[in-house]
Amino acid sequence: MARRKRAVARTEKQAVTVIRPLTAGALKEVLWETLNDIKTDQMLPSRGDAIAGQAREILRTVKTQMQIAGQSKRPIPMEIIEFSEKR
Repeated sequence: MARRKRAVARTEKQAVTVIRPLTAGALKEVLWETLNDIKTDQMLPSRGDAIAGQAREILRTVKTQMQIAGQSKRPIPMEIIEFSEKR
């Protein structure tokens, strides 16, 4: 029973995560942390794959927004500039 409680406590500890502002730099840091956690067996590869999949979707969305702005000869949206430059 004590072993199960520790497993639950460990799981609950991992569930609490601070969400950083979404920027390219923060995304890069999260991906590096994920890779290192997988290497050190602190994260399951399937969870790392899910995180990487979400990162690809974010980048695909930004790329699409930039293509639309370019095709319509509009300036790049400020949110994309902030995403790429904000530290």
